[in-house]
Amino acid sequence: MNLWRVPLAAAAAVVMAAGPTVPAPASAATRGDFKRVSLPFFWPSNSLRDVDAASPDSVWITGSQGEITLPGPIPGTGTSIPGNPVVRRWQNGDWVEYDLLGLPGHGGINDVDAVGPEDVWINGTDYDAKKPYVAHFSGSAFNQVALPPGITAATLQADASGVWLSTLTDVYRWTGDIWTDKWTHVTAFPEISLDTGYIRADDDIWRLGTTSEWSTTFVAQHWDGQSWKNAPIHADGLGVGFGFTDMVALSPTDAWAVGTDYGTSPASAVLMHWDGTAWTKAAVPAGLNALTRIIKGVDGDLWALGHNLDEPAKPGLLHYSGGTWSRVPTTAVPNRTNIYATALAVVPGTGALWTLGTVNIGGPVVLTDG
Repeated sequence: MNLWRVPLAAAAAVVMAAGPTVPAPASAATRGDFKRVSLPFFWPSNSLRDVDAASPDSVWITGSQGEITLPGPIPGTGTSIPGNPVVRRWQNGDWVEYDLLGLPGHGGINDVDAVGPEDVWINGTDYDAKKPYVAHFSGSAFNQVALPPGITAATLQADASGVWLSTLTDVYRWTGDIWTDKWTHVTAFPEISLDTGYIRADDDIWRLGTTSEWSTTFVAQHWDGQSWKNAPIHADGLGVGFGFTDMVALSPTDAWAVGTDYGTSPASAVLMHWDGTAWTKAAVPAGLNALTRIIKGVDGDLWALGHNLDEPAKPGLLHYSGGTWSRVPTTAVPNRTNIYATALAVVPGTGALWTLGTVNIGGPVVLTDG
């Protein structure tokens, strides 16, 4: 998952032969019948930030619990101190907790990437040490991975293609092993105000955002292994209220990005597509007023997650297959009137979806249609 700059105030307002048989991936028509998954005990002031899945018995959630806010001298000001980090694995119908080695104090885990059932990476913040925290699952605990020197902020992306670490200025690829901590420098980033980005390979890296923090000039930059190039982006009336929230690249000539335009009333969901020539807006099925995530599914399809304007208790879900985006009916969260869903994962093999978000009463929820 990519965690970059998003409109937080606006967001607050609104998953071998001779072996066991693997179920065939379910069709999109069978998806979206979400049921709530019981969560383990968390301290109050908890939040869940990411979900990923490597198998039906290796679904991971991350976040933090027990956040403390110290009031400031003026009402509405203060300092937030994160409590304990949260990392849990769904296995055999229950949640399992593992030690996070090297993270003894306050902190939170923003991102989990499950490359395989026992090949899992996490990324967050060590609040006490004031530095990023990256760790790799060993099967019994998460072992901290040493970072390149001088890094003060970092995001992680790990999948079958590789493991990349993005800092404020550079991107590195993991070339270490269980004996050595080694990151190989890939490239320095050009300077933009970043909304989101994606790394498909060392020669296929994207960064989307604006030319500066308060600018309404949108920019898309692509690294082809030799140099950064500005890719034409047709914003088509998008202004200061718009921000990209996530993207995915399928090839150097096929990528998708999602976002939300809070400059309209009501807010509107935005889909954009890169065809190798330019980024242009694509039609969004009616009924959604925000898009927060986009991920790869199975057999080349895509899933996008957002907020339903007309049915706010149901997660907003879109499916892309055969060149067409379609809205997928979903089940409402029981006894709640609103959910703002922010993370989504597809379970390999089964196609089951896991999602998480925040409801209007009771904090975070985790849902699955598997």
